[in-house]
Amino acid sequence: MANDSLTDLQLSIMKVVWRLGDATVSDVVEQLSGDGSALAPTTVATLLARLGKQGWLEASKNGRALVYRAKVKEKAAAQGMLNRLLRGFFAGKVSRLTAQLLESEDLTAADLKELRRLLKEKGG
Repeated sequence: MANDSLTDLQLSIMKVVWRLGDATVSDVVEQLSGDGSALAPTTVATLLARLGKQGWLEASKNGRALVYRAKVKEKAAAQGMLNRLLRGFFAGKVSRLTAQLLESEDLTAADLKELRRLLKEKGG
């Protein structure tokens, strides 16, 4: 991929493609409108084509329609974006990122329990 991060709009489109597996422009338009984001088909087509050029999607013809599918798995994309955030803001230090999350988020008792479980699972 030329770029390891996605804009919010690109991420919304990628989430639709990840959810559906294969998606046409009209599939994406329909899904986004159901999620409260109305975009013109031409806008969606442009964004899908750009995501293809950036290496996020691949396209194949099905009759007259292009069918898009993800070239990058959702988990790999999330890891890439997280790594970029970690390097860019936290000097690669997971502890700094974690401290920021703990300071800035209102964590419930259930959240804290889950964090303790994850740390224990990791050996910490």
